[in-house]
Amino acid sequence: MKKSMSLFHVLSILLALSLLLSACAQTPTTEQPQVEEPTAAAIPDVIPDVIKIGVNETMTGWGAAYGDMTWKGIQLAHDTKPTVLGKPVELVLVDNKSEKSEAALAAQRLVEVDKVVGVVGVNSSSMSMAQNEVLEKAKIPSMATAATNPLVTQGKLYAFRAAFIDPFQGQAAAKFAVEELGAKTAVLLVDIALDYPVGLANYFRSNFIAYTGDEKSILSYQSFQTGDRDFTAQLTQIKSLNPDIVFAPNEYAELAAILQQAKQLGITATFLAGDSADVPELVQIAGENAEGFMYTAQFHPDAFTHPEAAAFVEAFRAKYNIDPETFSVTGFDGYMLLLDAIERAGSVDPEKIREALLQTKFTGARGVTVFDENHNGILAVPVIEIKDGKKVFRYLVSPGD
Repeated sequence: MKKSMSLFHVLSILLALSLLLSACAQTPTTEQPQVEEPTAAAIPDVIPDVIKIGVNETMTGWGAAYGDMTWKGIQLAHDTKPTVLGKPVELVLVDNKSEKSEAALAAQRLVEVDKVVGVVGVNSSSMSMAQNEVLEKAKIPSMATAATNPLVTQGKLYAFRAAFIDPFQGQAAAKFAVEELGAKTAVLLVDIALDYPVGLANYFRSNFIAYTGDEKSILSYQSFQTGDRDFTAQLTQIKSLNPDIVFAPNEYAELAAILQQAKQLGITATFLAGDSADVPELVQIAGENAEGFMYTAQFHPDAFTHPEAAAFVEAFRAKYNIDPETFSVTGFDGYMLLLDAIERAGSVDPEKIREALLQTKFTGARGVTVFDENHNGILAVPVIEIKDGKKVFRYLVSPGD
């Protein structure tokens, strides 16, 4: 009996030791190698077979003339550079009908339905601001064309513009009026329904006062609203004040009517405006009443004569049989600036495109374009005069002048 118990104890001890050793063998040690998760940088970018670029423009409505010229410039740019990253570029044009609400809806469609990687446009400041609220949330880079109000890009990470802005344009117009025309007094005639004329008029006003050194050099602020065609009351008041300059930075249709009625009333002051005047339709409507009218612009063939500008002008004339102007050049350069960034980014990832845009130094039709801290193009301002029905280059104001 004692022998049996002894054997039983021995077997129990051996079983316990066996279980202990087995458990120890299954316990992992801290020396086990760890498997690393793949990082985003390790995953290569997928480049689609076709790279879609959205175009949000005013193809109908009151801004149709601007949209038509912008689209001409973008199409010429696409002809010039139809591929990027070795893939064909498809332009997706959406008409915003010259309405802010439609501009936002057009941007939403371009993002959600067409899956574009970037957007060129809008040429209008009001509509560009509406568009950018949508694109900013979607984190899609945009390149405004001739939208010059500072609010278009202010506070936006993904919004850029292929144009100078109104603070500089207003300064250029005031500098030209005082230093070249010898103006001492001015009246403002402004469409108060749109952001562009209101903003530009304010910048001209402050700069004109600074250049003249006279707080009373602005004699009056006359207003109207988009669509008005009878300006008799405002122009009669202006005639009585007899200013040297009438600064009227409005859209071309209203401007043409203003110029016609001003000549009928015998107003002799020089009329000066902003880059929205730079469309063929203005002279076509105003006719001989546009004689002597002057305005700031984004482009004139005689103001920019470097090789890229000459090539652009030659190609534009060959394709359309007309001279390029503000809207066609900003459309052309806007497309080229966006594709340049995509090429340098080596990707269609919106964040990489945005980072590349921040480092832009691109030579286009208006010379070298770089962006300031608010993503605005730093560019020179030509001043143009209508003589014998033709656009004549008068003056160039460069950044820093």
